[in-house]
Formats: sequence, structure tokens, C-alpha cells
Amino acid sequence: MTYAGTVIQFVSYLLLMVVACGCGTNGNECSKFHPMVDGRNTEYQQLNIKPLVLSEDVNLYVYQNDFYVWISYDYPEGSFGTLDMQIESDRLDSVLNIHVSAQLGEWYVNSSQGMPDHPTSDLWWNMDGWTANSLWANGIDTISYDTPEFNIKNGDIRELQLSKERFGKGEWKIKLRINAIKGADGSFYSIDFPEGESFHSIMVE
Repeated sequence: MTYAGTVIQFVSYLLLMVVACGCGTNGNECSKFHPMVDGRNTEYQQLNIKPLVLSEDVNLYVYQNDFYVWISYDYPEGSFGTLDMQIESDRLDSVLNIHVSAQLGEWYVNSSQGMPDHPTSDLWWNMDGWTANSLWANGIDTISYDTPEFNIKNGDIRELQLSKERFGKGEWKIKLRINAIKGADGSFYSIDFPEGESFHSIMVE
């Protein structure tokens, strides 16, 4: 390869790296990586995301690049940390409920159509433009109970990844209902964020 050819190849590589690199939450900070939806709380500190404290046990993390928004929260060990999140944006026809437990699903808040009414409904796993880490089935216990029961394993953090193509840019309004958080005394409690009828605003660029 000639010297000129080597230079052209190097410049092409640099341009490719610039295009492939996403932008951080502030819109001008280039990041080489983004969170994986794997239930591991490993990337948020590296991305310098300042968490929003929801309780002494739960922190909320929000991050975005050019294409996606991540909305994630941690919880103490032994929690289930299931979620119903209402989201409103200009791209959506109405307020949408996103559900994350052992199953994932979505339905509009003002309509019962599309909402699963039993655990084996075909309406579960209806997701458009988003994903999340669910509670994981970790084998079947045939010894501890009268009937076989699923063992449940959980991640360290609940992670949702939402597409800007589906939900649009501009202001997103969200309301979280996080359930089955295990407190220091061993009892479980829920968090409504924000409390009351208000929504939390996220500016999506």
C-alpha cells in the first residue's frame, strides 16, 4: 500500500469513529460506550451520571445518546423492584404504561385494550421501541413446595432502554411506580415518583 493510501485509510478510520460515537446526556460529550441492559450496575459511574435519590434504598439514573434513552434504578439485595412506568411524549397518542416484572408489556393508560388480564395472555411481551431486564426465571424448584415453582433471580439494577424513534425528542414526562423494595427491616415497600399527580420531566435531545 502506498503512503497516500495509508493516509486515506487512517483518515477514513477516524471519520468512522466520529460517526459511531454517541453523545452524552449534555449533548456535547462524546462517549465510547453506553449502558447494556444486563441488570449490572457497572456503566453509570463510568458515564459520570449523577443519580436522583428516590429513597435511601433507590437511586434513579437517566442517560441518553443519539438514538436511545436509558431510565434505570437500583434497589437493595432481596428486592424485586418491579415497575409500572407511565410515559407521555408528543410522539405518543396517549399516556403509555410500560410494565416490567417477570414479563414485559405495554398498554395505554386510558384504555383496557391491550392490557394482559392473566399471566399467560398473548398480550405479554408486546414491546415497541423499548426493552428492559425482567425478573429472570432461574430453574424450577420441585422440592420446597407442594407444586413446582419457578426460582426467580434478579439483577442489581432495573434498566430500560427506549428508542427516540418510537418516543420522539423533546420533553418526556414519566411517572414511576416501583414495587417490592426490601427495606432494612426486611419489609417490602413501594415508591411513587413523583408523588401525587405530577410527572417527572426529561428533555430528550
